[in-house]
Amino acid sequence: MDVKLIDLKERYKEEKNELINCFKKTVSKGNLILTKEVLDFEDKIKKFINVNFCLGLNSGTDALMMALWVKGIKRGDEIITTPKSFVATVAAIDHVGAKPVFADISDDLNIDPKKIEEKITKRTKAILPVHWTGRICKMDIINKIAKKYKLIIIEDAAQAMGSYYKNKHSGQFGNIATFSAHPLKNLNALGD
Repeated sequence: MDVKLIDLKERYKEEKNELINCFKKTVSKGNLILTKEVLDFEDKIKKFINVNFCLGLNSGTDALMMALWVKGIKRGDEIITTPKSFVATVAAIDHVGAKPVFADISDDLNIDPKKIEEKITKRTKAILPVHWTGRICKMDIINKIAKKYKLIIIEDAAQAMGSYYKNKHSGQFGNIATFSAHPLKNLNALGD
């Protein structure tokens, strides 16, 4: 039997009228960027996560690249991350010229904090934990490591919208965090 995790064609049938009405409303205004809808979305996300800033971009991949650039990551820098992630995590690191350094995972499929310190070198600039399948990494331990070595934390929270760890929402642990609204994510939209 073919059991689909998610059937996007079926979802389209269910949401077709709502999607078409949103599309018509948006396109009829003649403006597809920097709209009130985007500003409203950013404000709702800020309130939901309880953060001061939110910038809506076209994809989680671009959000990761923007986060790396904003935090000054450049060619030759090393970023410690997990090998258990979608290709976008490593692609973003590579795109800015930095080098991904992999620390293995724990039983929860997230980066193992015990494996991070042994990967730190003089070129290490950041730790990029990926909150996998709604499970937030052990951020209290990762934050202690980052503080000890003066490293930046960039959270890849693409799969963690609505997830909490020790009463804090994903996106509140690092210096910067990224989310995704891909159709297969916790908070999903029509597409990238």
